[in-house]
Amino acid sequence: MFSFLDMINSSLSYFNIKPTLKNKIYIAIATLGDGYLIYVTCRLFLNQVWLRGLLYCLAVVFLTYYLYLNFVYYFLDRTSRFDFLSPWLSKVTGTAPDATTGKMPRQRRQAALNQAAGYYEDHDTVRAAVTIDATEQANLRALVDQLVAEHLLVAEYDGLSEAEILAQYRAKNEPVPALNSGQTLPYYELVHEAARHRLTIYAGMNAMDKQPVGHITKVGLTDAHDARVQYQLYLAKLFVTGGPHKIAGRRDTTILTDGDFGLVAYLAYREKQPKG
Repeated sequence: MFSFLDMINSSLSYFNIKPTLKNKIYIAIATLGDGYLIYVTCRLFLNQVWLRGLLYCLAVVFLTYYLYLNFVYYFLDRTSRFDFLSPWLSKVTGTAPDATTGKMPRQRRQAALNQAAGYYEDHDTVRAAVTIDATEQANLRALVDQLVAEHLLVAEYDGLSEAEILAQYRAKNEPVPALNSGQTLPYYELVHEAARHRLTIYAGMNAMDKQPVGHITKVGLTDAHDARVQYQLYLAKLFVTGGPHKIAGRRDTTILTDGDFGLVAYLAYREKQPKG
């Protein structure tokens, strides 16, 4: 049975499936395995193989309890009052899920994804306007898809349930993006392309794979060209926005639609010293 489960796990890893859906598939498969163990346990008791039957019975009890907890969590989107296992695991691992949702804190899950390109004081940075043309959008989409597939970006709607997505959409009248908020890219840099008179943002898995994903048009309220003449500019922070998102559908359901990705950029600046 475990070989069969391992084969299924290996097969599913080839597909870009959301973790929640993948866990539901595992629960369904494990339920079939649990049913088989129950059958084997009954046959052992009927044949008076008491010791082995007792061991199988204990395995069935534990597996059934585990399946129950996961079914309540992934299918009913809540935690069970009979969940005595999670608090114990929280003490052992030193982490604790949220009391109302049972989910791990978002900051802890995304800590490794939110590193800036160095440390800058807020008063030394300014938000820049980013424009993304068709080629840059294609590069950015390919990069984000790769990062999501390799679990370097999280696309779980900030941990919101379907009901919470509906409530947020109705409160703000804005689509709820699949990408969790406040996520950045593994590598990014700002390059002045003199031939095109552009301040281009390059990003990628690393410096070897970097591609243009957008360009700066304004630094604060100043035109990008004028700002570059007066200041030394550095790309301090870069966050990914947009992409696939959900909106409210009929009868308290959500509809998944697609959209372009965007970038929120903050530049650090230093006034240029006169030459000579």
